[in-house]
Amino acid sequence: MTIEPGATPVAAHLLNLQGARPSLTGSRCTSCGEVYFPAARGCTRCGSTALDACDLGGAGRLWSWTVQGFCPKPPYDSGESEHDFTPYGVGYVELASGLKVESRLTVADPARLRIGMPMALTLQAYRRPGAGAPVFTFAFEPVDTAGDTELPQ
Repeated sequence: MTIEPGATPVAAHLLNLQGARPSLTGSRCTSCGEVYFPAARGCTRCGSTALDACDLGGAGRLWSWTVQGFCPKPPYDSGESEHDFTPYGVGYVELASGLKVESRLTVADPARLRIGMPMALTLQAYRRPGAGAPVFTFAFEPVDTAGDTELPQ
């Protein structure tokens, strides 16, 4: 995971970039413990507005997936057109908290994806405005655990 100098996140409030690996930032209700991504202002479970920011980590297991094979309609803005669009994987990754997060996947090859496989959060270039530095987003990549059952943190 190498991000070019000057690159900016498409949505900085979703990410914690302070550690050795990126992690997702969400919120947790202080009344009932419900967890949200992205962060919420109110709890849909108990109605409380007392939510604290929380780090959701950067590891999980692939819960479901597909391959986005056509250029999405606006407001999607990768800078690609229908003619130069590159298909990408998209899926739901279940985090340790049980929360399922929809995300780009770094793999679009169905032969390399399977339900339940361990995944790790990474950063991926999303678009390049003109000649400027790229804009990046988060994505999940398969983890080669070589038989390990532990997920990276």
